[in-house]
Amino acid sequence: MLFNTRSIIDSCVGILYPKRCVGCEKVLLKIEKEAGICRACSKKIKIVGPISCMKCGSPIVDEAEEFCINCKKTSHYFDQNKAVFRYESPIKESMYRFKYSNRRCYAKTYARHAYKIYGSWIRENSIEAIIPVPMYTPKEKRRGYNQAAVFAKELGKLASLQVLEDLIQRDKETEAMKALNRLKRKKNLLNAFTLNENVVQFRKVLIVDDIYTTGTTLNSVAKVLKHGGAAHVYGLCISIGEAK
Repeated sequence: MLFNTRSIIDSCVGILYPKRCVGCEKVLLKIEKEAGICRACSKKIKIVGPISCMKCGSPIVDEAEEFCINCKKTSHYFDQNKAVFRYESPIKESMYRFKYSNRRCYAKTYARHAYKIYGSWIRENSIEAIIPVPMYTPKEKRRGYNQAAVFAKELGKLASLQVLEDLIQRDKETEAMKALNRLKRKKNLLNAFTLNENVVQFRKVLIVDDIYTTGTTLNSVAKVLKHGGAAHVYGLCISIGEAK
């Protein structure tokens, strides 16, 4: 009798490390594994949907409005940003585990949903490469990984695009952005990113990150890329909050 070695290995891995819901960590049933989200959490987790800001991608209440209140009064270096999930429970807790509890395995589920929703958008904009928002190197070594890069790799596989982890570097450790207002966020990221390589060969690039709050980080990276020669810079984040 011939044995499928790959199947045996996958079965053993599945028993030792069962696939869990990104929302609540519950072991998934067979019919739930493809989505990566259990039935209970699928009723709670909200995708951003089509009623969103045409610039930053944040959900908006009035579908007659094209732009959120922030984008109406703020200019951006990035051309357009999209986001998959609303930053609400249980995605909020999922993001925390993804960043701080080594749940790198969540990236496959996030990427699968991102590509399902925005795969056509990526192709329509002729994206040539994916660039994860970089972490300050000592900080990344302490954590053990850059969550944006982990997500970028999974998305790159699905979109058949190369991921440029070393194109941009973060030169300083910045303060936690969630504790700062918009003005302090800009000052916090002033001269925080530099370009390591020539970006001109890539005319249309996609920056990816885990959470979009005010867009300061995405905009700072986009500015460096635009100044480096990129013609169009887009963004794609796993989650985003409603524009205030």
